[in-house]
Amino acid sequence: MELLLQVLFSSITLFILLLLAIYKFPFMTANKKHLPPSPPGALPIIGHLRLLFTPLHRTLQAISTNSNQYAHYMLLKLGTRNLLVLSSPAAMEECFHKKDVALANRPRSIAADYNSYDYTAMGMANHGPLWRNLRRITATEIFSSTSLQASSSIRHDAVRCLLRDLYRMSTTSTSNNEGTTQNKIDLKLKFFELTFNVMMSMFTGEPIGDGLCHTEEYKWFFKLLRNAHVPHLFMAPGDYLPIFKYFDVFKVEKSLAAMSVERDAFFEEIIERCRKKYNGEKKSKSILDVFFSLQQADPEQYNDLIIKGMILTMFTAGTDTSAMTLEWAMSLLLNHPETLQKAVDELNNNIIEPNRLLKDSDISNLPYIQSIVQETLRLYPPVPFLLPHEVAQESKVDQYDVSSGTIVVANVWAIHRDPKVWPEPDKFMPERFMQSILQGESKDGFKFVPFGIGRRGCPGGGLATRIIALALASVLWCFEWEKIGDEPIDMSEEVQFLLPRAKPLVALCRPRSEMLNVMSQV
Repeated sequence: MELLLQVLFSSITLFILLLLAIYKFPFMTANKKHLPPSPPGALPIIGHLRLLFTPLHRTLQAISTNSNQYAHYMLLKLGTRNLLVLSSPAAMEECFHKKDVALANRPRSIAADYNSYDYTAMGMANHGPLWRNLRRITATEIFSSTSLQASSSIRHDAVRCLLRDLYRMSTTSTSNNEGTTQNKIDLKLKFFELTFNVMMSMFTGEPIGDGLCHTEEYKWFFKLLRNAHVPHLFMAPGDYLPIFKYFDVFKVEKSLAAMSVERDAFFEEIIERCRKKYNGEKKSKSILDVFFSLQQADPEQYNDLIIKGMILTMFTAGTDTSAMTLEWAMSLLLNHPETLQKAVDELNNNIIEPNRLLKDSDISNLPYIQSIVQETLRLYPPVPFLLPHEVAQESKVDQYDVSSGTIVVANVWAIHRDPKVWPEPDKFMPERFMQSILQGESKDGFKFVPFGIGRRGCPGGGLATRIIALALASVLWCFEWEKIGDEPIDMSEEVQFLLPRAKPLVALCRPRSEMLNVMSQV
């Protein structure tokens, strides 16, 4: 028995030594290097991994705001990897402006292995010729001012469809004690339908109709997004402790592999359906038409894998994020009726033709509603941590040494709620953005970064803000809203990679009397 215990102990010791030798755990790095500050409490081998099982953006925000030592940079030791967390505008400027190229790669991860089409999707591709080409296409063909103007009719149709659904639901409910008609509306669902309609129509060129959000495609894609934004997009245990990957202890790879097979079939069906309708005209009518045209000219460079990666990037980045921002905005307004009334007053005072639906061109005359959108994005950025960057080769960041392979993430939540940067940071005050919007200034540089910044910043920010502003203004213009009951709406968030509400927002809705005639004809 004693011999057996000795053999077992020796085997375990040898296994640990092999791990240390093969994977070069961060805590074994030379002390001569001037590393960024690291919080205490790192455990042997696993380091700070225990922190990843808490609401990480809040945990690290508390550390960075309570100690000047971590106000800008914080190095977490996670098994075989280092994670550098940025928590200030100065750190953002250093890493994503001054050192932008050196930190422009994306780290490989278990989730990305199954959600990037072999790292050809624009969001997860490394900085290089492929990424630059895809970025150029999106900048000129999808997100340029000309393209956004051309796609305005799609946004108008999607918002019209949303308003029509809300009107039907509000006018078929039972009357309350005052004889007015109201209905409980699940705004999480309705806003997701809106953004899904926009993305699907932009990609396929198919018109938006009442039935689009009740198709099998919609139901399947809703399920996809519910499962795709897992909390371990860049922090699955197997990414930092390879033993978990080899044995798939948490069944991460199994679920991701199954979902990727379903998703691939779903995307192929969309591509083939639209390819049959493509007539080869140079003037494109949809995003897929753009890629079909490019594919005809260069089949190898623009193969179906690249097209699927673009669909995946656009849909995952452009549906849930905008929908949840709308949901947070309405939650904030219902909890702050005085701000809601200011928004309604702005609409009443600035829309010259009252008996019509709003258009994109109206938004420039509504700076307060634009401010509400910006303040919502500040308080509840849809991605509390920006997509991770990776250090390509050993670099100097400020006065610190950062080794190659280090993962770099920005805690946008912490930056947006830093009391050194924002007065009364936890307070909902749209007025803080009014001056910059009225003067047409930039949105506060590196301290307001809901869509990221630098070359890896989200190129779709302009599209997202247009959808959000038009939809928010339209539902306030056409309907009166109330929260259910006297208690404030719970503003708890769900712990995910994204930042959804913990509970879907359900509110009371009835058409504004001034808009009854218009809404009955929508």
